[in-house]
Amino acid sequence: MGSTTRPYRGRTAEERRAERRARLLAAALELWGDQGWAAVTMRGVCAHAGLNDRYFYESFADVEQLLLAVYDQALRDLLGYVERVVATAPTPRERIRTGMAVFVHAMASDSRRARIGLAEPAGSPALEQRRRDTYHLFARLARDWLRPADEEAFTVAVLFALGGVGELIINWLGGTLALTPDELADRASGLVLGVIAPYL
Repeated sequence: MGSTTRPYRGRTAEERRAERRARLLAAALELWGDQGWAAVTMRGVCAHAGLNDRYFYESFADVEQLLLAVYDQALRDLLGYVERVVATAPTPRERIRTGMAVFVHAMASDSRRARIGLAEPAGSPALEQRRRDTYHLFARLARDWLRPADEEAFTVAVLFALGGVGELIINWLGGTLALTPDELADRASGLVLGVIAPYL
């Protein structure tokens, strides 16, 4: 049996690699969320994960690839939850309100999510592009959920609204808006509906 499948302490080499990769992702998420993406270094992440530096390169070509993997994992987690909740809403307006409430509360419950998804990507061209791609992904999902008559105009409106919501959340987390999470979600939902309602 080859070395890639030989068990060691009851686990295969592939399982051990997957565990090390998960530890690197978790360490990078914590460092990035607490200190910013510039604080995420190969040696720092490995030290935080309790791994030898050589294990970094079995999973990631460089730090940027690690950051993108952290971003994508956080996005998958958020999207999975939003889609499950939105699917239960009976009307387009309720889907918007439900989706915005879930999004805002997710950002409010862990400010690291907001730092990773909204503010921090602006410091890296690759991450900034990924954020733009994410906005377009949300626009496509919104089209699927709401079935607008004019998809092009609707997409423009959604992109505009998402940018505004992101800025609202960043300012709220920075302490410049004296709102509860529920109040912020209500305000954001109302503003988004005002922008996209003409296209529903």
